Amino acid sequence: MIPAVDRKPAPAMSGRTLTGDAFDLSSIRGRPAVVNFWASWCGPCRAETRALVEMAQTHPEVAFIGVNREADGSSAARAFVRDNAVRYPNIVDERGTVAARWNVPGLPTTFVLDSDGRIAARLFSAVTSESLNAVIAGLT
Repeated sequence: MIPAVDRKPAPAMSGRTLTGDAFDLSSIRGRPAVVNFWASWCGPCRAETRALVEMAQTHPEVAFIGVNREADGSSAARAFVRDNAVRYPNIVDERGTVAARWNVPGLPTTFVLDSDGRIAARLFSAVTSESLNAVIAGLT
């Protein structure tokens, strides 16, 4: 967890979701958020999906956003989201511009934002319900 005095604003993020809707990170300002960078071909990403889905259901006060790094369009990602009952929005980042702006070193990478839109935590491996719950609890 990054101490509140040391937190930096999250980079801007906007784009189309896997369902074709427009999304802008500023639309969730005022709420804590979990931003997860993933791809359907990434084994650790696949392993953490259940925890992310469970935490999104358990913590409706927290906005969950996925950023998909598929290079082949989004058909595999759409199938993965459907098959795993992922209900939160997932941005399409085919060219990696969002990941580059956020300095994502690899997949999966998860950022937790406080309600002011500042980065409160960075998780550079697959999350578990326990690890994510601990970080979310630290925001409140």
